Amino acid sequence: MVDCFDRIAVQMTEIALEPILHLAARPTKIAATVSLPSNGRRVLLTVSKQFSNGESAPPVYAWSLERCDDSGESAGTITTSPSNRRYPRPEDAFWGAIDALRDTTAGLRDVGT
Repeated sequence: MVDCFDRIAVQMTEIALEPILHLAARPTKIAATVSLPSNGRRVLLTVSKQFSNGESAPPVYAWSLERCDDSGESAGTITTSPSNRRYPRPEDAFWGAIDALRDTTAGLRDVGT
């Protein structure tokens, strides 16, 4: 039974990561947002591409987490990646956001920091 749940978890993660991974491959794509379940609520996770050192330098990535209302629209920011923390790959930003969501949900981080 656990094996089945593990496979489902891996497949769900692959589905959520797919649009995030496209950020690195598509130069004109600036952000990707996915909807995630979280303790019975939905959360919008957005990873954005930034050119902090100009467009000739490699991009860096940041993330934000927002509450999602019943219609699927944003209902307020939960938290964002710290301004001094940028990620070299979009998947690194995704996992940073997942860790922050876990910490926020567990009450380990102040919301909005």
